Amino acid sequence: MADNLYSATVGWLKIILPMGALALLSTLFLFARAPDPPGTIPYADVAEIANDARISDPRFAAVTPDGTVVEVTATQVAPDLDQPDRFRITGLAIRLTDAAGATVSLTAAEGSFDGRTRAAALTGLVRLESSSGYSLETRGIAADLADGVVTTDGALEIRAPQGHLTAGALRVDSAGGQRLVFSGGVRLLYDPPG
Repeated sequence: MADNLYSATVGWLKIILPMGALALLSTLFLFARAPDPPGTIPYADVAEIANDARISDPRFAAVTPDGTVVEVTATQVAPDLDQPDRFRITGLAIRLTDAAGATVSLTAAEGSFDGRTRAAALTGLVRLESSSGYSLETRGIAADLADGVVTTDGALEIRAPQGHLTAGALRVDSAGGQRLVFSGGVRLLYDPPG
């Protein structure tokens, strides 16, 4: 009797399982999407990319005539449609390293770059740090990348190794070694060590 039940079960499974497989396979074809036409890029709007030209994570390096290494990185660069030689930049970072190894690092949330004059304008809140211990935050800085000269746009407060310094303007010049030149009513609050 058990052999008879086993044979009957196997016989029915030989019919039910292939029919179930055919049913599953037919639902795959029934609910399948139409294929994309050849040449389409999934998840990309090509027209939007073509109209909004930009470069992500660019890096640029150069050496000035006096040997200062200029390194520029950004999060994104986009051309200015009104002025073809200008670029809008977000997440801008500039690092100047003179021949002796002294560095000045600048960071800003946004800025612009003029390709003809090789000058960058850092706008918004700009942070400057030097390897000699000076650090400051200001509202705007101009950087001449051809000569490695950096100038501030207005008054600033500086944290210096000797204490706290205020000035009307700052100029960083790397000719003959890195120099930070403060001008316009310079005041130093000296904080002696210890």
